[in-house]
Amino acid sequence: MATLDDLQKQLEARLDTLVNELGGNADADLALVRALVHKAVHVAAARKTVQFCALATYLGEMIGHAHQLQHGSDQSAPAHQDALHN
Repeated sequence: MATLDDLQKQLEARLDTLVNELGGNADADLALVRALVHKAVHVAAARKTVQFCALATYLGEMIGHAHQLQHGSDQSAPAHQDALHN
């Protein structure tokens, strides 16, 4: 049986095709990311198969992951004024 990580990788591979077709500029990319996160939260709530605490913990982990991907770990980097939310 596939592990949770294996299933996630398979789903991400399937999403890659769709994600590559969408977005393309700053507003469209932000809208795409917001739509994916919003839809994922609704899927979890509607199907009632994902524990809320597991979802909340994972989303919290993704905040740090996103920051690392966007800005790296250079603590001396200038303020992150390029990524303020709207």
